[in-house]
Amino acid sequence: MRLRAALAALGLLGVVAVPASAQRPGVPLPASLQWVLREVEFSACVDFLIDPVAAAKQLGEGYRIVSAGAFTPLSPVLRREIAGDTVHAGWVPSSVCFLEAQSISVGDRALTAEAPGDREVVGFWGIAATRTEGAPRQDQWFAAKIWSSDWHVQKLTEGAYIPMSVFKRALVSVPETTRHHYQIKIGKTVLSWDGELVGRDSTAAPSASDSAGAAPVHLVFDGERHIRWNATITTQPQWSRYLPGVFRVEGKDDLAKALKASPIRMFGPMQWGGNARVEFSR
Repeated sequence: MRLRAALAALGLLGVVAVPASAQRPGVPLPASLQWVLREVEFSACVDFLIDPVAAAKQLGEGYRIVSAGAFTPLSPVLRREIAGDTVHAGWVPSSVCFLEAQSISVGDRALTAEAPGDREVVGFWGIAATRTEGAPRQDQWFAAKIWSSDWHVQKLTEGAYIPMSVFKRALVSVPETTRHHYQIKIGKTVLSWDGELVGRDSTAAPSASDSAGAAPVHLVFDGERHIRWNATITTQPQWSRYLPGVFRVEGKDDLAKALKASPIRMFGPMQWGGNARVEFSR
């Protein structure tokens, strides 16, 4: 990965993230930070449900879970799953999402994936929740984890006291077929999918004609030094397609256990095209 200054002409400049070791006493922390992924090549989520007790254990102090029956942006597949099911309607929606692009800007720095097949990838594990203080909201995800495939992104983001981890991503073609193997390694959890990434069933994304883009995704979480962060993810996808194939989960940590225990796991649909922005504010 090559770290270089982003050109001001791109109009993608944000707040500079200063490494924690460089913070000086009396110098205020940045109130915001922005990621920009240019020309997104792949974005998709794994939607599933978590038992309320297990979900609550992932939340920080000052947050409470929101059940699937009350969660406003519940995905259609989860909505169908809980229809007429009073037990699982009380479970908690959860989502593991990934965004990929050739390059990403973090504040006023830009990173570009230059090795063949490499991409700048970011992701998060979200659990439907709201803060206990203030008016309750039914449209937010508590960010239990935030990840990047690039340690440069991790270090720049951690400079704003936003905790992050690094994961590994791989995408390979299956020889003598039109299928692909997509894999994400997150700690001791391995998520993999085998299927066709390209096909004739690609369609224009429902929001492609809307200049406002897709509905924003709202995250809440606590950073280092007890800083309470909000993050808003906005995208403007141009194309969408379902991801028929086989999705697998391996591992024994909390994320793997939650995915395995879910009555349903849905990977996709995938969307691509346009830019994606993740705006952190406190």
